[in-house]
Amino acid sequence: MVAQRKGRSGSRAMTRREALRLGAAAAAGAVAGPFGASPARAEAADWQRYKGTTLFLLFYKHPWVDQIMKYFPEFESLTGMKLQSEVIPEVQGREKLVVEMTSGSGGIDAWHASMHVEKRRFWKSGWFQPLNAYLQDKTLTAEDYAWNDVTAGAKQAVTQPDQTISALPTFVDPFVFFYRKDLFDQKGWGPPRTMEELEDRAKALHNPPAMYGFVMRGLKNANATPWAYVLYAMGGEYLTPDRKSAINTPGWVKSMEWYAGMLRRFAPPGVVNFNWYECSAAFMQGQVAMYIDGVNFANQFEDPTKSKIAGKVGYAALPAGPVGHFAPTFTNAMAVSAQSRHKEAAYLFSEWATSKQSCNRELLGGVGVGRASTWGLPEIKARPRMPLAWYQAYQDSLKIGRPGLPEIVDVTQYRDIIGVAIQKAIEGAPPAAVIAEADKQFQDLLDKTER
Repeated sequence: MVAQRKGRSGSRAMTRREALRLGAAAAAGAVAGPFGASPARAEAADWQRYKGTTLFLLFYKHPWVDQIMKYFPEFESLTGMKLQSEVIPEVQGREKLVVEMTSGSGGIDAWHASMHVEKRRFWKSGWFQPLNAYLQDKTLTAEDYAWNDVTAGAKQAVTQPDQTISALPTFVDPFVFFYRKDLFDQKGWGPPRTMEELEDRAKALHNPPAMYGFVMRGLKNANATPWAYVLYAMGGEYLTPDRKSAINTPGWVKSMEWYAGMLRRFAPPGVVNFNWYECSAAFMQGQVAMYIDGVNFANQFEDPTKSKIAGKVGYAALPAGPVGHFAPTFTNAMAVSAQSRHKEAAYLFSEWATSKQSCNRELLGGVGVGRASTWGLPEIKARPRMPLAWYQAYQDSLKIGRPGLPEIVDVTQYRDIIGVAIQKAIEGAPPAAVIAEADKQFQDLLDKTER
């Protein structure tokens, strides 16, 4: 069993008015069902079949987790099951999960997986319970769960090379373009359509120390996620068709020239050590005109108690590069442990947590999701928590999303390899030289881990 588990965390279930607004049929005083289906559909899935079961869930700290835990009492009332959970930071959580899985204890029934890190390693280890059969079982999956409503990028993130589905997507985080809309409006600009336009505007707005034109992450490992945007836009790939390193190619060298060059010329001093926190802080303090990072960092920009630029931020999909228009995405999902003694019961939780109604509530709570239909909710326009441009940028980015990291066993080591290369290039090392070295290190890593 998992040691030091926290008790259930919950608050009130949805009110009847809230449930009706989201299309969920709920009788007065009853707990709203998770699918808002007609009675015939609601009866198709037997939610009470595992009544009395206790599920143990592992979560990494995340905005989606904060939202879904509010509704745990709803799931317990619907199913007659009990939920026990533990919420810990991602790095420590993954270490704990690996220990549990390696020991074969079966103490974790389901967890909130970071597919951009865990996908291939956990699949090769046999730790994901494949969900294909469960999705096709009408006694387990409600008719209106609508797998086809899940966005293509989110599906890709949870689907393995053998076409098994390892998890149900909860949260998709695409990278987007943040900019000072007030400064752009003064010049009569809209958001840049191309990387070339972005560079021109960074140059025009760069006026240190009062204003720096542009910022992205410079710190090793952390810089590997925004790097994916430049790489894809320049035509680079991580792997060849036979899963060898594709690093030592012209697209990678061009990407390094652009990434390191932009930060060297237009970013604040010390950017080589900037993670998302330092980038966001500089942008919120009004020191930077343009910034590229994960879309969900935007909540803090609109908080006037934290941000000097609240109400002045523009949001858009990332500008197109020479070979196309891409957004790196990073997907979390509910996974059922292959070692669980309650696999089907754990699947019912994952299904409920990723249903249309749950996704609707997450988005209304300011947390992005991977379902297409949710983004069309009239409630978003009626009472948005963020500027409408944020919702549009998010939706546009999901349409052009690609997994932001290579699907390999040791993602963390790859991030260190490319991260050091980026830092060296920012500090002035020749891009071609750091790319050649990174290619050698990456191929060595693949030789050791991808057999």
